[in-house]
Formats: sequence, structure tokens, C-alpha cells
Amino acid sequence: MGGSNRPSMAAELEGCLLRDSDPFPYFMLMAFEAPAGLLRFAALLLLWPLLRLLRSAGKLEAAMNVMVFTAIAGVRAAEVEAAAGAVLPKFFMENVDMEAWGVYGRWRGRRVVVTAMPRVMAERFAKEHLRADEVVGRELEVRWKGIAVGWLKRGEGSAAELLKQFVGPNGRLDAGLARSPTAEFMVLCKVTTSA
Repeated sequence: MGGSNRPSMAAELEGCLLRDSDPFPYFMLMAFEAPAGLLRFAALLLLWPLLRLLRSAGKLEAAMNVMVFTAIAGVRAAEVEAAAGAVLPKFFMENVDMEAWGVYGRWRGRRVVVTAMPRVMAERFAKEHLRADEVVGRELEVRWKGIAVGWLKRGEGSAAELLKQFVGPNGRLDAGLARSPTAEFMVLCKVTTSA
């Protein structure tokens, strides 16, 4: 975690390490793998126009909340983790941006992946295939008997706030890689690169 003297690089998963910035296909897979999968899959498909509208209006957080609720509500957290680890890596691998991966893969310090998806959906892929040391993303709200209630924990803060645990003694990360130089966590990085 924080306090390491190793130089750190943070890279955005959606739209940078992965070519596509839209996590919708991955939520479709998660919905299909969940209990009542066909119903969840159909509901998410019916919600697609609303999700596109929310994304085009800049309401990315609202779109994410709708996808999380539809695909994951009522599923045990352990099942979400198992499905994410078994199903998503193959589809993530097909979408890897090799140019961005080349920059990220050559980094010799600590590698951190930043995701807009729930952390549990991206963590296994990022650590096993992208060789990330850490994955920063929002956590699922889990309640009674380990069941995901269908929303992300509130009050965790932005990606930039979550990344602060990895900053060096100068209060900054050494490098950042994102699809846009205005990505919120890039303000914490000494050197920034857009993919």
C-alpha cells in the first residue's frame, strides 16, 4: 500500500488499457452469470437506451449505478467475485489496447489500475494479466450474509482520493496514463501520458 519508495504509475482501465470506455458489455456478462441471469440480461438490454442517454449527458455515475443495480443486486459478493474472475478476463483481453499496454507494461515501479467499474470486477484481470500491483475502484455495498445490495459504497471518494494512498513523499504519483489528460486522477501525477 502507501509509503513505498517504489515509483508508481496509475493507468485508467476503461478507454485506455482497454480500447472501449463503455463498461456496458461487461455488465451484460455479469448479469447473464448471476442468478436469474436471463431476466437481468434482458432488463439491462432494455435499459441500454437510457444508459446511452445518461452517458451522453455526462451522467456517468448514474449510468454506472443503474448497471451495478441491474446486474448485481441480490447476488452474493463471493459469486460476483467468482463470476468476474471466471468470465470477464477473456473479454477484457480481447479489448486490450496494445500501445497503452506497452507503455504500462514497461513501467518498472508499482503499477496501479484505476477503474470506474466495481473493483471486484476488474481486480483479478488487472493483477493476473496486466501485472498490476493494486487496483483502485469503488467497492460494492454488501449487507446481510454477504449479499451485494446493488450499489457502490458511498463516501469512498473519487479515483484521485482513492489513489492518494499510493503517492510518494512529494505528494504525487510518478506517472499517469489515461485516455484524456483531464482524467481526474492525472492531477496527482508528475508525468502524464494520454493513450
